Amino acid sequence: MSLIPAEQLKQIFSVEAKFYQAELANEKILMRRQAHIRRNGVFATRADAVIVMINPSNCEQAGKTEKSLRDAKWVSTKPNPTQYQLMNLMERQGWNLVTLVNLSDICEGNMGKFKVIESQFNNSGVAHSLFQEGNMDEREAMLGSADHLIFAWGSSTVAKRLAAEFGLFRNGQAESPYEHAIAWVAAENGFPRHPKPATVADRLIWLDQMEALL
Repeated sequence: MSLIPAEQLKQIFSVEAKFYQAELANEKILMRRQAHIRRNGVFATRADAVIVMINPSNCEQAGKTEKSLRDAKWVSTKPNPTQYQLMNLMERQGWNLVTLVNLSDICEGNMGKFKVIESQFNNSGVAHSLFQEGNMDEREAMLGSADHLIFAWGSSTVAKRLAAEFGLFRNGQAESPYEHAIAWVAAENGFPRHPKPATVADRLIWLDQMEALL
C-alpha cells in the first residue's frame, strides 16, 4: 500500500486548531491547546483517537490571537506533513475525527528556544501543558471522548523528560492511568516513534505497525 498524495488528502480531510495567548512578565506567548483532523462531510462528536506529540506546529496560522484559553475559537489551518501522515492512518482505519494534543502547548519548534520559554513558564508557576496537574478535568474529558490514545512524540530528549515529569511514559512504557495508550516503541531507545520518519519507506512501515497495534 502506498501513501495517499497530499492533494488528494486535502479533498478528504480538513484541519482546525485552538490557539490562545499566555502572558508571562507582560510578554504574550502563542499557544495551541489542541487540533482536529476531520473527514469532510461527516459530523462526528466522538474522536476515533487522541494522538499525543511533543509541541505544536502550524502556529503561524493562528493569525491575531489575543484570546485566553477559555475564549479560544477553532481556526482552520493548512495541513502539515505530519498531519498528512495521520490522514493516511485515518483512511486506513476508516476514522472520521482525530484530536491532536501535545506534551506542551508552547508554539516553538526550536528546542533550544523552547526550553528557555518552558523555564519561564515553570518559574512563573503558569501551566503550559494539558498534562499538568491543574488541567486534570479538561484532560480527562478530552481523553474520555476518544476510542484510542496514541503516544507518538518521537526521540526528542525534551519529550522524554516531559513525558516522565507528567507521568505519561517512563522506561519505554506507558504509566498509570495511561496503560491503554498505543505506541510503536523504538527498541533501541524506548521512545514512542513519531508518525513522520524521514523516508517514505519508513512512513509506510509506521502506518503498517500502527495498523497492527490498533
